[in-house]
Amino acid sequence: MKILHILEATQGGTRRHVLDLLPAFVRQGFACDLIYSPLRYPAFARDAVKLEKQGVRCRAIPMARGFGGAHDAQAFGALRAHLQANTYDVIHCHSTKAGFLGRLAAPWKTPVVYTPHCIAFDTSLPRLQRRAARLIEKLLAHRTAHFIAVARHEARVIRRVGLCSPQKLSVIYNGIDLEEFDKIQNSKFKIQNSRLTIGCFGRLTRQKNQAALLRALPAVRRAVPQAQLLLVGSGEDEANLRALAVHLNINQAVTFTGEIEEARPYYARCDIVAQPSRWEGCPYSILEAMAAKCPVVATSVGGVPEVLQAPGGVVYSAAGPETLAEPLIALAHDKTGRLRMGEAARARIESHFTAAQMVEQTMQVYDRL
Repeated sequence: MKILHILEATQGGTRRHVLDLLPAFVRQGFACDLIYSPLRYPAFARDAVKLEKQGVRCRAIPMARGFGGAHDAQAFGALRAHLQANTYDVIHCHSTKAGFLGRLAAPWKTPVVYTPHCIAFDTSLPRLQRRAARLIEKLLAHRTAHFIAVARHEARVIRRVGLCSPQKLSVIYNGIDLEEFDKIQNSKFKIQNSRLTIGCFGRLTRQKNQAALLRALPAVRRAVPQAQLLLVGSGEDEANLRALAVHLNINQAVTFTGEIEEARPYYARCDIVAQPSRWEGCPYSILEAMAAKCPVVATSVGGVPEVLQAPGGVVYSAAGPETLAEPLIALAHDKTGRLRMGEAARARIESHFTAAQMVEQTMQVYDRL
């Protein structure tokens, strides 16, 4: 079977998803091609080289975020030309922009699988953007042979707006390649010191809402003076977040890693991982924290409550910084509880959220098509 994957969102969870999924398919005997955009994250070109060495044929076609304009017309033309010159059994589009262009360009007889990863109209984006995204999804639903939701929450949203019948929808959670993850973690020694480190992983954006964590940190430090914050990643909000840390007089307790290609070793530096996102699908940052035996405190959004269940973590209502500070302070004072929660989190990953499960269930979708 020959599969084409299309990806514009080459950072964060979608990047991790594709990097785990495609080599596994090749090992199972599938022929896999990947079309990716070099615009959002140029360093993905190095990922493409690694994928090529693992048997995945890769091609870069620029695709811009958002909708409309010359970029979309050019990307559509390049995709269409590629699909006229190459034949596939299945086309699999990942995230909103690739889902838009890929379904438009796909030949009518080729089944298209679409994984939104995070449904654009089920976010707190501006209302006009959400309406446009919903309209586009409705218009392109008939071009979708099968939807893959990364959480039951996403599946409910897809059903609620009538994008497809239940027979055309599967819930397949993201999964962790534990062997690779442990190899990376074991290559790094956990730093032992008297300071409690709270980590937050992901793009520095409005979605990930690191500002709430910065605003909660003064209250945490009043209760736990040695507490420090590690923000792993970069993004368009970095300058504002740095300025906020200075304004709150906590900049000496906050470390910004900046842009990095590999975030997974940083979990070994964390005593707690916090994820105050405004919206999510099935976030790899939480799955990876659980795999690293880190207790997690996260907002109750998207698929987070499905993934993060007691005793492996704490899900809270995003009412304000004080609601985030409370569980962080409680965990900071309870080392035994943190260890217990970390073990429970790891066990949950091992039983429910492995890459092998994700790969097998996705292969079953292809086989049915």
